[in-house]
Amino acid sequence: MNTKEPQSSVYEVGPHGSDMYHGQVPVAASTQGQSYIERSGPMILKGYRHILDPWTTVKWEFPNFYRKPSLGYHKLAQHRHRDVFDREWVGDYDDRYISSWDGKVSKLVVQAVDDIYDNNTGSTYRRTFIRNIAPLYLRLANWPFNHIDYSKNGGKPTSEDYPMLCLKWFVTSCVISFVISSPSPAETASRNGGNYDQVPYQYFGYPKVARNVLEMDRSRGHDPSQTNPVAERVLRPRYLCFLREQGEPAMIMNVEEWITQYKSERNLSYVFIAYTAEQFQSTEDLRVLHQISDAAARNAGVMAYWVGCSCMPDTDQLQEDVYRICDVIRGAQSLAIAVGRPPNDVRGISTADLMLQQWGRRIWTFPEVLLAPAGKDIKIYMRGSDLTTPLLVAKNQFAAKVWKDDARVARQLIDHYEGNMILSQLELVTLALECLHKRETTQYLPGDHSYALMGLLRIRPKIDPTDTAFQAFARLSLANGSDQLLERLICVLPKDPNQPWHSMDDAYHAKLWDILPQDVGIAGVGEDDSIILDGCRAANVRWKSFTPVAYTRRQSWKRAISETMLRLGGFVLLLAIILLIIPFTFVIGVILLIYSLILMGLSPWLLRLLYLGKFWDQQCWFFGFEGYMDIDTIERQIFGGKLGRMKWTASASPLSRHHRNEHGECIGDDPTSDPAVAALVQKAKTAGPGDQRIFTLVDTGNMTATLFLAERPPVCFLMAGSEGGMKRIIGCSYDWTTATMYRETVLRLETKFEDKMARVGRVKIGFKRLQHPFGPSAQIGEAIGQEVK
Repeated sequence: MNTKEPQSSVYEVGPHGSDMYHGQVPVAASTQGQSYIERSGPMILKGYRHILDPWTTVKWEFPNFYRKPSLGYHKLAQHRHRDVFDREWVGDYDDRYISSWDGKVSKLVVQAVDDIYDNNTGSTYRRTFIRNIAPLYLRLANWPFNHIDYSKNGGKPTSEDYPMLCLKWFVTSCVISFVISSPSPAETASRNGGNYDQVPYQYFGYPKVARNVLEMDRSRGHDPSQTNPVAERVLRPRYLCFLREQGEPAMIMNVEEWITQYKSERNLSYVFIAYTAEQFQSTEDLRVLHQISDAAARNAGVMAYWVGCSCMPDTDQLQEDVYRICDVIRGAQSLAIAVGRPPNDVRGISTADLMLQQWGRRIWTFPEVLLAPAGKDIKIYMRGSDLTTPLLVAKNQFAAKVWKDDARVARQLIDHYEGNMILSQLELVTLALECLHKRETTQYLPGDHSYALMGLLRIRPKIDPTDTAFQAFARLSLANGSDQLLERLICVLPKDPNQPWHSMDDAYHAKLWDILPQDVGIAGVGEDDSIILDGCRAANVRWKSFTPVAYTRRQSWKRAISETMLRLGGFVLLLAIILLIIPFTFVIGVILLIYSLILMGLSPWLLRLLYLGKFWDQQCWFFGFEGYMDIDTIERQIFGGKLGRMKWTASASPLSRHHRNEHGECIGDDPTSDPAVAALVQKAKTAGPGDQRIFTLVDTGNMTATLFLAERPPVCFLMAGSEGGMKRIIGCSYDWTTATMYRETVLRLETKFEDKMARVGRVKIGFKRLQHPFGPSAQIGEAIGQEVK
C-alpha cells in the first residue's frame, strides 16, 4: 500500500457509510489533498455586496445585515429563561445562545458561505454573510495575490497570473505610499487573557435524582434520608412449589410459613425453572409446564422448584417480585429450561434448538443463564420428550449454541460469572447493555432493559414507574458508580445521528473504557432525559462573524527595517519633490525620488514582510460558519491573505483526513479531498430541520480548521473527557426554554489547550434534542419576546 495516500482518520463519514453518497465510494484524490469540489480560480466571497440582495435585512445591532429564516417554530406557549445575572427573558420558542459578552440569551445568527446564504430554504435561525475582517494593511499587501489559485502549479503563480499581478501591484504600491505611508500597528488587544470566551451559564433547576440529599426537592415527598432509594436483596424466594408424592401436583406455599411449619430451613433447595410465555400460555400449557418442573426438581434431588407463573401470586408485590427474580436465580441449586413449540407457530419452530433459540431471544431469559450456578450444566426439557433424560448444555457453551447473534459478546459475560475472566464493572455494564438491547420484550415499564441489567449488579435502586428508559439506567449507574459510565457516554459521538442513547457505537471507533472523564462528575439526573454534569471546561463559539485576532510575534531586524522604510516612504517622496524644485538640490532630489519610487514598488512586499511570520502565541477563539471554504479562503477572511499559518486538523472530526509525507509526518488534508465528504458538502447546502448540516470550526488557538456534521450549530463546546492523547469536546446547542445543552457533535482537541478554557458550573446536558414543530415563517411570523426583569 502506498503510505503517502490520503488516510481517513474515521471511516464512517455519515450515518449509513457509503450508501448515503449514492454509490460513491471514497477513494484517494487524483492530486494529494486536492478538493473534489470544482471551482474556477480561488474562492471569492461576495461579502458586503450581499447588502444589495433583496432578501438582506438591516438592523441596528451587529451583525447589521442578515437574512431572516425561512422556517419558524410554532408558537405553542410562552417560555421563560433566567440567566446567570438573574435577568429573565420571556418569549416564543426560537434558536438562541448565551452571549459571552453580556450573558444574555440572544438570537442565534450564523455566518454562512454564499451558496448557503443565498439558498435559505431550510433554516430556522438567522443567517448572515461572511465578512473579511483582516486589517486594512494586510488586505492591501495581499490584494495583488488574491486572484491566484494556489491549488494549481504547486502553489505558485502561473504565466497567466502575472499580467494581473503586475497591474494590481502597481495600484497597491500607490495606495500604500500615499494613503498608508505611516502605518499604525495592525495588532488588536487580547481578550480574556488570551483564553477562549467563557460560557456564562448557570442551571437553577432541581434534578430528579441528586447525588446529595440536600439538593432534592423536599416538596415532592422524597425520603429525606435517600436520594436514590435502594431495593433490598431477598435471601430466599417468597413462594416455592414443594414436591409431594409422585403424580400429585406440587404444593405452592409461602417459604417462611413452610420453614415455620416443617422446621427444615437447612435442607431448603430448589430448581429455578426458566421458560417464556411465547411457548407456554394457556391453562393446559401451564399444566404441562408444572409437569416438566416437577420432573426437573426430582431429577435434581431437591424438594421444590420455582416457576414464575405460580410463585408470584401477590398482585400487590408483583412488580417488586418481577425485578427481584435475579436473587431467586442466585439462590437456586440449578437452572432448568422448559421449551415447547409455540401455540401460534409461524416460523416453523419444531426442533429443540429452534425452541431454545426463541427462548434465548427474550430479554428476561438472558440474566437467568448468566446468574445460574457456576460450574453446572444447564438442563433443557422439551415438551413431549422423555423428561428423565434432558438435554445438557454446558454453561460456557450456551452462547455459541443459543445466542448466535451476539455469541462473542455474551460469552465474555458468561466467563465473567463463571470466574474465568473477570470484567471491570464498566466492561460488564457496557457489554450487558449491548446484549440486552438486542433482545425482545413485552414492555411492562419503560425502564425494563435497565431493570433487567439491574439484576446483574450489586446495588439495585427501587423501581420507579415514572422513570423513562434513560432515567432508569441513569439511576442504576449512579447507584453503582459504574466507573463513571454516564460521564464517558456523553463523550461518545454516535455513528448514526438517530442512534439511541444506550448505543456505545462511537464514530471514532473508541470503546467506552478508552474515554477517560476529564475531572467531571454527575451531580444528578434531570427531570427529562438529561444529566447534570459538573466540572466541565467550556468555551463559546462565535457564529455571527470573525473578529480580529490578537497575537504575539518576536521582533526581528527585517521587520524593524521594513517598518522604518514604510513609515519614511511618504516623507522621502515629499522631500524629493521639494528638493527638485530648489535649484541647488536638484541632484539630491532626483536620488531621493528614485529611492522613493523603488520604495513605492517594494511597499507591498515590505508590508507583507512586516506582518508575515509565525505567531508565538495568539488569542484563542472558536469561530464557526456554516458550509465549507478552503483553508486559503478562511485565512484570507481572518488574516488578510494566504500566509501558511492555518491548517486542516488531521483527526479532530470524523470528516478529518490526513496522509503521511515523505518524512513520515502526519499532515492534515482538505476533508473534501475525499469524494464522500465532498458529496456531503454539496448535499448539506439544501439541508432542512432534522438533517445533518456541514459546519466549520476555526480554532485560532492552534490555528486549525475542522469540518464536521451536526443538526444544529453548536453554540459552545464542553471539555468532558480525553481519549487517544486528545481531549473530547462536546459541541452543544442550547434549548433556552429548559436551560439544557444538547449534544450535537463531539470533536477532539489537543491537550495543551485545556488550560485555555475556563470551568463552568453544573451543566444540564441532553443526549438528543427533539425537533420542535415548525412551519413557513411567512405564516407563523418571527418569534417575539422581552426582558421582564
